Amino acid sequence: MCLLVVSEPNSTPSKKDLDCASCNNPHGFGYAVIAGNEIIRGRGMSAKKVIAEFLQVRKQYPDSYAMYHARLATHGVKNEDNCHPFIVGGDKQTYLAHNGILDVQIAATDKRSDTRVFAEDVLPAMGGVTALDDDNVWKIVSKWATGSKIAVLTVDPNAKEYCYIINEDAGHWDNEGNWWSNTTYKITDYYSWASAPTQTKPRNLADRIFTYDDIANYPLDYTCPTCDAIPYEDANPYYCEMCFTCYDCSGMYNDTCLCWSPDADRYQYAEKSKAWYDEEYLIPMIRR
Repeated sequence: MCLLVVSEPNSTPSKKDLDCASCNNPHGFGYAVIAGNEIIRGRGMSAKKVIAEFLQVRKQYPDSYAMYHARLATHGVKNEDNCHPFIVGGDKQTYLAHNGILDVQIAATDKRSDTRVFAEDVLPAMGGVTALDDDNVWKIVSKWATGSKIAVLTVDPNAKEYCYIINEDAGHWDNEGNWWSNTTYKITDYYSWASAPTQTKPRNLADRIFTYDDIANYPLDYTCPTCDAIPYEDANPYYCEMCFTCYDCSGMYNDTCLCWSPDADRYQYAEKSKAWYDEEYLIPMIRR
């Protein structure tokens, strides 16, 4: 899916929203900020590092357009080279990021993502960023990219705008001047532990299977937002014991979780949960 946010001059997304977006889209991160007559770009596989860098650069250059992208890979390998935003046609005056899936031809041996191919090959062949100033080209690209959103930042003196958002209506603006391509930056209201019903912890995964009636009669906020498992009264309050998703940031325990710390209580709980999972379910299943 990915998450793309574009900020107007003097607007900046909150770190909390960027953290959540990055947890939900964990396959690489990047940003671009217009700084005078150039654009500063940063990319990487560490959300913490890229977010901190982005916010620092944005603080230095608050009165221009900026964008941040968190990737959920669909095409191409998961590495920094495939992290958005991408240079358009080798011209560092223009950068592009995208949310969705683009219908581009990618050779089996090509490790690039669909967005990278569009930025490096397709848009340059159309005439580059200045082609987007043509109403007919804009309509063609918008229709072709239906279901996707594309943002372009440029300081090309031949372009009419500094910022272009294709299929802008498919996203939404918040009250702070930030445009979001979807809602994966929003934190979900998770399980209410204080009002959890009393249940007995099962001995194996088979005992965790519930009927549709059981689920229908259960309040939605009593289920894991990732795998829909129903937590148990004695389960840990930090991670889902079924899929190990963090209830606070939606990241995976000891992987993409931004709350992870070896000395924290949540880590100790997760270790116990994983040990129970391995002993009671995973190992017996392998031995079958």
